[in-house]
Amino acid sequence: MREFCDAAGAAWRVFRATPHTSPGKREKVLPEEFRSGWLVFECDVERRRLAPIPEDWEELTEQELAQLCMQAAVVPARSRRRGTADAADATPRRVAEVQQVLAQVIDEVCDMPRPPALDTGELVRVQETLAIAANAAREAVELRRAMHDTAQ
Repeated sequence: MREFCDAAGAAWRVFRATPHTSPGKREKVLPEEFRSGWLVFECDVERRRLAPIPEDWEELTEQELAQLCMQAAVVPARSRRRGTADAADATPRRVAEVQQVLAQVIDEVCDMPRPPALDTGELVRVQETLAIAANAAREAVELRRAMHDTAQ
């Protein structure tokens, strides 16, 4: 596992994932590029996948990992069981952390040129950054509600 920070200051973990199914089942279930495994990029508010795995990914610089992370596909949120804010997670410190991520990604998008001046790759980056912001905002709302419910 490796850790790095992206341009917005978000802390990411990246690790290799390998399928746990038999090769025959893999061919039926997984797209071809995922059959030998994939990289998982995750931060506090989002998870992404990249396949195929670059051979030298463990030796890449943090900047190169951040580039791969931008290319990785955002994984749709499953049930919120794992990430659901409950009273145990809802601390002022955690709310502050999530709000800091939200502020950083909003600042990153606001500092970009207007959309007509962006190329397609830059627009994809805006899309991904806004997805991070949406997830952080959702978590901040859940945490605040859990704190409110606990206080009553």
